[in-house]
Amino acid sequence: MMSEDHGVEAKEAAVREVAKLLTLPEQLQFIGDMKADYIARQQANDSQLSTMVAEQIEQAQTGLESLALSEQMISQLRENFISIERYCQECQTLIENHDQIKLLSNARNNLSTTLKDVEGMMSISVEAAEAKDSLGDDKELINTYERLTALDGKRRFALAAAESHKEEVGRLREYFEDVDQIWETFEKTLWGYISNFYKLSKESPQTLVRALRVVEMQEILDQQLAEEAAEAEGGGVMAAISNPRRSAKKSTTATVSSNSHTQQKLKVQGKGYKDKCYEQIRKAVERRFNKLLTELVFEDLKAALEEARTIGEELADIYDYVAPCFPPRYEIFQLMVNLYTERFIQMLRLLSDRANELTNIEILKVTGWVVEYQDNLIGLGVDESLAQVCSESGAMDPLMNSYVERMQATTKKWYLNILDADKVQPPKRTEDGKLYTPAAVDLFRILGEQVQIVRENSTDIMLYRIALAIIQVMIDFQAAERERLAEPAPEIGLEPLCAMINNNLRCYDLAMELSTSTMEALPPNYAEQVNFEDACKGFLEVTKEVVRHTLNVIFEDPGVEQLLVKLYQKEWSDGQVTEYLTATFGDYFMDVKMFIEERSFRRFVEACLEETIVIYIDHLLTQKNYIRELTIERLRVDEEVITDFFREYISINKVENRVRILTDLRELASANSVDAFALIYTNILEHQPDCPPEVVERLVALRDGIPRKDAKEVLQECKEIYENSLVNGHPPKAGFVFSKVKCLSASKGYLWRKLT
Repeated sequence: MMSEDHGVEAKEAAVREVAKLLTLPEQLQFIGDMKADYIARQQANDSQLSTMVAEQIEQAQTGLESLALSEQMISQLRENFISIERYCQECQTLIENHDQIKLLSNARNNLSTTLKDVEGMMSISVEAAEAKDSLGDDKELINTYERLTALDGKRRFALAAAESHKEEVGRLREYFEDVDQIWETFEKTLWGYISNFYKLSKESPQTLVRALRVVEMQEILDQQLAEEAAEAEGGGVMAAISNPRRSAKKSTTATVSSNSHTQQKLKVQGKGYKDKCYEQIRKAVERRFNKLLTELVFEDLKAALEEARTIGEELADIYDYVAPCFPPRYEIFQLMVNLYTERFIQMLRLLSDRANELTNIEILKVTGWVVEYQDNLIGLGVDESLAQVCSESGAMDPLMNSYVERMQATTKKWYLNILDADKVQPPKRTEDGKLYTPAAVDLFRILGEQVQIVRENSTDIMLYRIALAIIQVMIDFQAAERERLAEPAPEIGLEPLCAMINNNLRCYDLAMELSTSTMEALPPNYAEQVNFEDACKGFLEVTKEVVRHTLNVIFEDPGVEQLLVKLYQKEWSDGQVTEYLTATFGDYFMDVKMFIEERSFRRFVEACLEETIVIYIDHLLTQKNYIRELTIERLRVDEEVITDFFREYISINKVENRVRILTDLRELASANSVDAFALIYTNILEHQPDCPPEVVERLVALRDGIPRKDAKEVLQECKEIYENSLVNGHPPKAGFVFSKVKCLSASKGYLWRKLT
């Protein structure tokens, strides 16, 4: 009934749903589509219901199988409980024999343990034979090591078990002698592989890796044994190698003490394979360098450098082949770089001991090899500071010293010969008539070649040493030129002196070029220690000295000397000195202007003007005639003649600045009052601060008609003005005149003492 009721309800619900879908007459045309949609939904629902029913059936079957298995297990448990109950009833009759049963159980356990120990001891000879047989096969290296390590473990266990029985210990040691011999052979083979690391890394890297793995395994084992020993010492407990099944008759205290002692012994006797590995590598490197350091370095430099070059190139193979075989923490490439560099430094020290026997070319070959080695290291990624250890170690110092000393000596001998040749050979002329000698160009050509050779074939420190040597050569060359200037100018001659002026200007230009190129080639840390500037400026200083010396050719000319003697005499008053003197200057200037560069000629003319003024002032202060109106007028005319002549060669400002002192002295000589003297002297001190009061004193003494009282007042006033102008007892600066006036130099000391 209920199903029928549900069917009726379903139909009514369906009718209501259809009514909802068909509320309008137009919707009747969609009945076909609705029917198709309904059929599709019905099929989907049927499929879903079928799947769910199948899953429920499968789960029901699984549940039935589980129930059947549970029933079976319950039946088995019931049978087991029955058996247990039966055994318990049987055991009740054996309780009285419990002690015998316990003894029997212990005996059985001890027998089982003994049999196992005997089996282990009997297997030792077999395992030792297997280890010995595998020694010849590098592929079995690790297996061989593991077998030997296992045998060592058994030996330690056996010795620990029999420690209380000395006779047994002795027999056990004899029994294990074969193991020791096999270990010895194994280690010899192992270190043979390590020593041959370079060849193996290329031909059989697997073998080298196996050997290194053995080293690592042994290091780990040593560490484990050390930790076990530390635990045994610190905690008082048995070490791992103890036999837990040893006889119970041995007391616990004795066992702990014995094993602690054993572990301490093992800790001390750790094999230290890693250290031995490093030692084998060092010995291999020493063998590689043996021929170089004991034979070639003493017998054949060329062969020694070739051998060193070959050895150095091996580092690339070490980087490519050897290093990948080693664990990274070994840092084997850095170790090899250090070992190689140490021995190369030793080679350089041995060569330095023979520095005097080697030629400069051979020394350059040595330094050239050092450069190659450094570049090789840098190319392999070594830090530049570490790569330069060879050159920075000081091992090459004797070689560099010898090279530099020879270079300086050779260069000095050469330029001295050139300077001597300049004394007897006339200077050469350029197309425009300028005089020169080859000394300057040849000197710097040689110096430039030295720099270039060292740049291309040597180290930075060698270039630094050469730079310092070149500076010294330039200083020595300047000193040699100054020595020639000690000769009288007329003996040297105008043309050679003009050539020296041009040469030193040329030397300055070439020195600056060489300085620039050298400083650019030097690393900053060396460049900051080199100072070319002073040496370069030294050529300009020599040029100035030669210019002044060239003036002596003019002023020591007999004709010029005769004219200067007549200064402030009758011929001078008649206009027969200054006019003739400037005419003579003009003749000399014509030649000098053609012989030297324009910039030097201007300096020459300025120096000539200054020297002329100094001589005129010196003669004025030392002449014996009174200064009269005619003298004052002639002084004025001299100023005009000198100004008109020199303005043709240099700027009017420079001429007037220098001639001004003549004008001031003329006005001073013609002053008529104390105030006038004081004012004019004050003006002189403004541009010639070192003009002493003695100048005023001498001029006043040459004046006719000045009362003695007035003269003393003038002198006292001028002295006070001079003293007030001093700074810390000295003139603020020196002028170009009064320090050179000869008549003042003799009395200068007395005057200074008096004034200060």
